[in-house]
Amino acid sequence: MIDSAVFLIGAYGAMAAGLSATVAKVSPTIGSRLRHLFSGAAPLAAVLAARLEGASSVTLDGMDLFSAGGLVIIGVVTSSVVGRFVPTIDATDRRLTTR
Repeated sequence: MIDSAVFLIGAYGAMAAGLSATVAKVSPTIGSRLRHLFSGAAPLAAVLAARLEGASSVTLDGMDLFSAGGLVIIGVVTSSVVGRFVPTIDATDRRLTTR
């Protein structure tokens, strides 16, 4: 996929951690499991977009799909670790006021 595996794993972990912290602070109604799944899988779109690099069509072989699954697992684990340190905002703090 990308030449430097260490850079790819680090960048993917940073994207997952950032998304997890943002979702924890911005969206109080999303559950922790869905937040970790979203934060772990969403950066994969950026990785696959980098794989395209302006080509009209790209073939992903088995190793690309295997490494993509590993990246999702790394993202979910990273999001879970971030979730232990960044508390989720309460839903009562973000409710709209009634007239």
